[in-house]
Amino acid sequence: MNDHHAQEAYIEEVAARKSVRSNLPWLRDNLLAPRVIYTDLDGTMVGPLGCFFRDSDWELTLRPARALLAAHARNVDIMLVSGRHKAQLRETARLLGCMNYVAELGTELVYNLGTEVVMNLGDFEPSCDSVYRSIMDTGVVELLLERFPGRLEMHTPWSDERDCTPLMRGMVDLDEAHALLSERGFDSFELVDNGVIPRKSPTLDVPVTRAYHLVPRGVSKDQAVRKDQELRGIPREATAAVGDAEADLPFSGAAGAFFMVRNGLDNNPHLAVAIDEAENVFVTEGKMGDGWAEVVETLLSL
Repeated sequence: MNDHHAQEAYIEEVAARKSVRSNLPWLRDNLLAPRVIYTDLDGTMVGPLGCFFRDSDWELTLRPARALLAAHARNVDIMLVSGRHKAQLRETARLLGCMNYVAELGTELVYNLGTEVVMNLGDFEPSCDSVYRSIMDTGVVELLLERFPGRLEMHTPWSDERDCTPLMRGMVDLDEAHALLSERGFDSFELVDNGVIPRKSPTLDVPVTRAYHLVPRGVSKDQAVRKDQELRGIPREATAAVGDAEADLPFSGAAGAFFMVRNGLDNNPHLAVAIDEAENVFVTEGKMGDGWAEVVETLLSL
């Protein structure tokens, strides 16, 4: 009990010490006027069940929409970075007035609503025209599902339409999963935790349901951000990123600053030390869309 209270106290200390408000001088001194804000979607920019107009308490809100309009008015590129398939992201981007996005956890960089797609697969060489089928044909997904029965399954129906990364849900120990992959000769792949999802599955026996992507090792959201900056000649200091999951934290190594929305810290308390120690990582006061809006409002006002 004491350990639990100590952890809660430490998380509150980190949230206060690394709050956006407490670090405005650092942001002013180290960032340029923002050109791109890379943003995760679920649990970050949008609220429960992917709704842009609901806050974390399910109350109606226009704050994220106002922040998005302000960014558009300043020609700041809000680049969606998500585990979602690019067809899903295209419709979301179109509705939000965004033009560019990164799909399937960094494997595809999409520009101008799909007129240009840059593949980003690292050293992985597909065995056929389909990257997804090439990965499935190796047997690596089947191995994971067999090793973790009742703890891991395909994230249907969203896993049914994928171009690159197999998508699963459940709750597993990542160290155990990666040890298994290495032992069976699949160390060229990595299982990535992309955060908590609200939906429960009757066929899983886990306390919390999380989304997992199987990606070629070395491919990640932050690596895709670096590639985008290189392709478009954008200085790192003119970019920022926002997210809510462990898969988003490495953004800090690519963008000028990374902001973890508060629900991300609450859902991933094990990240508190890493957040506390990173110079350019900050925590919003608001959760989900409120936290996202807090970031955009702050960056535009610097």
